[in-house]
Amino acid sequence: MRGRGESLPEAAQGLELAATEIERARAQLVRLNLLDPDTETAVDVAAVLARTLQNSHRTLDSLVEQHVRMAALAHRYLDLSRQAEGGAHVEFFPRSERARLSRRISELAELARNEILGLQPPADWTRESLEEGLARTKVSVANGARIRALYAQISLAHPLIREFMGRWRELGVEVRVTPVVPTRMLLYDRRTAILQADPDDLEAGAVLISGLSAVRSMAAIYDYCWMTASEPEDVPRSADGSTLTEQQRAVLRLLATGAKDSAIARSLGVSTRTVTRLVGELSTALGADSRFQAGVRAARLGWLD
Repeated sequence: MRGRGESLPEAAQGLELAATEIERARAQLVRLNLLDPDTETAVDVAAVLARTLQNSHRTLDSLVEQHVRMAALAHRYLDLSRQAEGGAHVEFFPRSERARLSRRISELAELARNEILGLQPPADWTRESLEEGLARTKVSVANGARIRALYAQISLAHPLIREFMGRWRELGVEVRVTPVVPTRMLLYDRRTAILQADPDDLEAGAVLISGLSAVRSMAAIYDYCWMTASEPEDVPRSADGSTLTEQQRAVLRLLATGAKDSAIARSLGVSTRTVTRLVGELSTALGADSRFQAGVRAARLGWLD
């Protein structure tokens, strides 16, 4: 339309447009918001452009907001999916596949870069198995992994463990002991765990679990056990491998029940003076302030196993 305020019929007449052309032009102008359909007069182009840009900004803002929300939801649910998949990965190694388990442990030891945690209950160790473990330890230490090993205190009575404990510590391995170790467990970088399949049967095989959430829970339990454990040197009469006599063990067992010297003497067929002397020696070695405490502490240290 040529002039501001000029109506469509007036513009069509001046341009000598046919009726079909006028209808087509009207529809196009209305769609573009350039024609007021009630008055059929032209609309201010600048106002139309400003309104269109404003609407476009609103649409763009809406699209951006929607994109951000969708991205946040996708991240949240995809992350949960990955965690679920990681936590669900379990692999069983039966007793017949010890060689495959050994290879898997070697692979994990070589791949570990941050930390390896070991929980070791008493077992029938052999020099061959300990040498194999020492070789893996050297690789892990060379790769920069921190290694911590937690053993049952009773294991210190095993000559091989005392020997290899010294060799481990020379490599930088941290070793502590605790009265009770319920099961065997190895943790690699807090992402992968190998557990004894049956806590009551070392020969029942092992289970490998992968997944950040599940293994982190196991690592938290390990951290607590580590904090409450003792340095080998702090365990009385254990680090040097010295053992108790059967008579001393019997006295400690009776002490733990609260028995008096005279009752212990009758049970063992010795004099009360002998029992009093033994109780004094044992209490000093255990750092106990009372007879009953000596018996309880001896049980906790594994002296009565």
